[in-house]
This record gives sequence, structure tokens and C-alpha cells, in this order.
Amino acid sequence: MGVVLGGILGLSEPRHHPSSRKPLVILRSDSGTSVGRGPRNSGNRQKPTSGLTRSLGSLAGRLKPWPTRAKEIEAWRKDARVLRPLERYIQMNLRSELAQVQQHMVQNQTATMLELGTSLLNQTTAQTRKLTDVEAQVLNQTSRMEIQLLETSLSTNKLEKQLLLQGHELHRLQGRNNALETRVQALETQQQAELASLRGEKERLRRLLGRQSGALAGLERSLRAASSNSSLLQRQQRQLLESVQRLVRVVAQGPASVRAAEQVFQDCAEIQRFGANASGVYTIHVANMTEPRKVFCDMEANGGGWTLIQRRENGSVNFQRNWRDYKQGFGDPAGEHWLGNEVMHQLTGRTAYSLRVELQDWEGNEAYAQYEHFQLGSEGQLYRLSLSGYSGSAGRQSSLVLQGTNFSTRDADNDNCLCKCAQMLSGGWWFDACGLSNLNGIYYPAHHHVRKLNGIRWHYFQGPSYSLRATRMMVRPVGV
Repeated sequence: MGVVLGGILGLSEPRHHPSSRKPLVILRSDSGTSVGRGPRNSGNRQKPTSGLTRSLGSLAGRLKPWPTRAKEIEAWRKDARVLRPLERYIQMNLRSELAQVQQHMVQNQTATMLELGTSLLNQTTAQTRKLTDVEAQVLNQTSRMEIQLLETSLSTNKLEKQLLLQGHELHRLQGRNNALETRVQALETQQQAELASLRGEKERLRRLLGRQSGALAGLERSLRAASSNSSLLQRQQRQLLESVQRLVRVVAQGPASVRAAEQVFQDCAEIQRFGANASGVYTIHVANMTEPRKVFCDMEANGGGWTLIQRRENGSVNFQRNWRDYKQGFGDPAGEHWLGNEVMHQLTGRTAYSLRVELQDWEGNEAYAQYEHFQLGSEGQLYRLSLSGYSGSAGRQSSLVLQGTNFSTRDADNDNCLCKCAQMLSGGWWFDACGLSNLNGIYYPAHHHVRKLNGIRWHYFQGPSYSLRATRMMVRPVGV
């Protein structure tokens, strides 16, 4: 009965690439020992011969009793001595083949590793390029962020400086505010004390006013009773005063003035030529006028002989009149008055006249405007104004429209404006399109004469809204 005794003789297989050679096995039988190759997975597979003695001894101990084992062990030892040379021979013959196989395997592994290394190198190169691009982008982004941070830092510094300055300004304003609050509180306290004092004074005055109101009521009744009698006395007194003044002037001027009073004159120039040289009120007889007219003659200004047609000096006469009043004239020739448009038309219609306008402001400044030719149309022509030859100190140019301006009043709108200048600016005047002048406007007293568009205006003297203190308009024949 044969027993399998063989095994692999000290040959070790490659670790990663197993050999396709079949293992060498030793078979022992009754006829002897044989060596051959068999399948690796055979059921008779044994351990290598390098541990053969120990393996056989262990196997003998498990299979047979000791006497039998001893004989077998001895036989095995003899066989092992025979097998050792064979093992050395096999190892020497297979060593070169194993070296070639190992070299071939190393070459294959090296090629594979080279391919893997090349692939990894290519991948590394691609990754390096990507990393370089990313690094460049990161650097650019970092540069932009640094620039932005720098700009932000500068802006922050600027804002900090502005905040610091504003803080200082705020502290200063707070200090001023505290001072103002203290002052306001002091003023409030003072005002409250003054208010209390004024209330007491008001109460005292109220009681005094109550006591005086009764007395005033009695006086008012007495005045009403006396006013009816005084008005008649005043008219008589005024007529008497005029008569006395005329007599005084006549006496002062001597025989020439007596003769002038007996003559009939057209204007003040004729009175002056007759010998009168004192300024005052005279009587003239204008052609085509049914009644004589009292006029004021100026015998002194610019050679004298001027007939006054308008005077404003104290606001005693109301110049807010209608068309009829401006046609006939109104006021007192010795004071404020308007001679009348019809008289001026008749005077300037028979011969050539010049016009002189004298102005005075509230600061004492005086100026004049003189026109070489002055003529006034008829009532049918709406007393149209015609002027030429301006000169004087009342502005670089005329404040009266020289030609084609009609006279307008509050009840006769003849101006060249869609608005009604006479109603808006008051008085009667040659407004044109509300114009640069109006010497018949409302008379405003001192300290109330500025920013008054409806006052006594002459644009090129003191501006469009300055109301003058006094004005005079007068005419005389050309050539005098």
C-alpha cells in the first residue's frame, strides 16, 4: 500500500505572480521512491522537504505505535538523506529560471509603474497648470481686494477725520446752544417780569381809559355841535387870508404888481414879463376857458415864469380821483393840487411849452427832469402826452414815455396794459403799460416810503418802489 511522502522541495512561489509549473511531489511505495509532478490541489499535497523530518516524525507519532514509528522514522531519515542532494540539484537548476521569471516580472512591474508614473506626471502637470491659473486668479483677486481695502481704508480715514471735525463742531454748537439756552431762559424770566409789569400797567390804563372815555364822549358831543359853526368860519377865514396875502404881495411889489393885478394874463410867464418877480398865487385867463384860474407862479427856478400844474408835499390832498376831477383840477394852488387836464390842453395847444419836473426824496436829495417840448392832447384824444428834448439830473433817461401815452384814471382805463394800472397803482397818470413813473400815487410818510409800487414814483431817480417826499410839475412857453 503506497503512502504519499512527497512535497514541494524548498521552492517558494512568486508573491504576486504564481508559477504555472506543477509542484514536484515524491511518492513512496513498496517498490521504492519516485519523483514527479502532480496537481497542486491534490489530496496528497505535502509540506516542503526542508521541514520533512519534523513533519514525518509528527505524522508517525499520530499514526502508529512507538516501535513501528521508530522503524519508519529511521527509514524516513535515510530517505531524507537521499532527497537532500536531489533538493539541492533542483534548487540550483530552478534558480536561473526563477531569476529570469523574477526579472521579467520586475520589468513588467517597472513598465507598469512607468506607465502609472507617466499618467500621474501628466495628471500632475495638468493639475499644476490648473493650480497656476487658480493661483493667478487668486493673486489678481487678492490684488483687487488689497486695492479695495486700501481705498476703503482711505475712505475710512477720511470719514474718521470728518467725524472728528463734526464732533468738534457739534461740541462747539452744543456749547453755543447751552449759552443760548441760558440766555433764552434769562430773557424768558425778564420777559415774564416785564409782562407782569405790563399787565399791571394795562389794567391801570384800562381804568384810566374808562374814566377818560366819558369825558371824551362829552367833548365829542360839544365838538359836533361846534363843527357846524366852525366850517363856515373856516371858509370865511380862508378867503380872508387869501385876500390879505394878495394885498401884502401887491404892496410888496409896488406899482408894477398893482398894474399886473389889473391886467389879464395867459400864464405866469406873461405875469413875469409884466414885472412881477415874487412867487405866489396869481390869476390867469386861459383861452377858451369860461372862468379865470388861480395858479401858483414860480418866479425863481431856472429863470422863473413857471406855471405849476402839480404839487405834492405833505399828503394833505387825496389824489385818488376820477376822470372828471383830473379834467377840471382839484386842490389848493398854494399847496397840493392838480391844475387840470383841460387847462393844460388849452395852454399847450396855443403855443409851444416846455415842462420841468422837480423831485425830492426823504434823504434831502433833489433832482429835476426837463423836457424842451410838452403838449397835451384834447379830451377826445384822451389827453395824450407828447414830449421831447429830455435833460436833467433825475436819471440817465426819461421816466415818462415820450410819445403816444393816454391819461388813465380809476374809472377810465386808457393804458396799454391788460391790467388796469390806475386801479392797481392808484391815482391818475400817463401809465402806458404801468410805466416807470406815477407822481399822483399814494403819499406815504417817512419810514413807510420803501417797497411801495403804488406810491409817488420816478424810476430813474430812486427806483421803481421808492415813494418820494415832494414833487412839482410846471410849464412855461419855449424861449423864455
